[in-house]
Amino acid sequence: MASPLKLEQDVQGKVDSFRARIAQEAEDLVSTFFPQKLSELDSRVQELRLQDLSRIRSVPAPEPPATPDTTGDGPNRDPLPLQTQYLVKVPGGEGRLLRSNQHLVELIERVKPEIELLREKCNTVRMWVQLLIPKVEDGNNFGVSIQEDTVDQLWTVESTAASYLRRFSTYYNTRAKLVSKIVKYPQVEDYRRTVAEVDENEYLSIRQILLHVRNQYATLHDVILKNIEKIKTPRSTNTDNLY
Repeated sequence: MASPLKLEQDVQGKVDSFRARIAQEAEDLVSTFFPQKLSELDSRVQELRLQDLSRIRSVPAPEPPATPDTTGDGPNRDPLPLQTQYLVKVPGGEGRLLRSNQHLVELIERVKPEIELLREKCNTVRMWVQLLIPKVEDGNNFGVSIQEDTVDQLWTVESTAASYLRRFSTYYNTRAKLVSKIVKYPQVEDYRRTVAEVDENEYLSIRQILLHVRNQYATLHDVILKNIEKIKTPRSTNTDNLY
């Protein structure tokens, strides 16, 4: 029979200290932080009203074509290229800079830290639950299955939050291509309408993301509290044999 792996006393002390710190932090998150964030985000969601869609429209509008200056070149002068005949008026723009939709930029910058915070806190709680999983044994594993389901749920929340962060760059890239089309073809109204639709959809998506973040705090708080006994003590015996 293989002898058990032994750790030096100072190393074991550091491991135990880490486990105790993670346990205290995770329990505080579940009991206090999660319900506080739930209340805070619920108030912020109510601020993003659906009837405010008209406020977030910020589409470059082309000016009428200027009369070409033919002085010095005679009547046979070649016409200017289309994109230089039309100027694009951008609210709040400086020079030739085509500004982003500032309302959405500010909103995204407010939501991104909330998403990252959710990932970080879920990571801490997931580590706590994983460290509570006892060594593998036959039978009496109902509590262990609850621990594993909780770990899976926390991991899913982290993965979903990461996908929320990636989608913001997709929005900026899509909008940039459309605005470039407006600059090149300012007489095509559909491009401007498409930009407005993209901005409105992004506003709605951000609101849904904030709803999902709020709901995740509520769900995790509820599920972990309901199963806290099985999570902390998965087996009725041998509970001191942990990974």
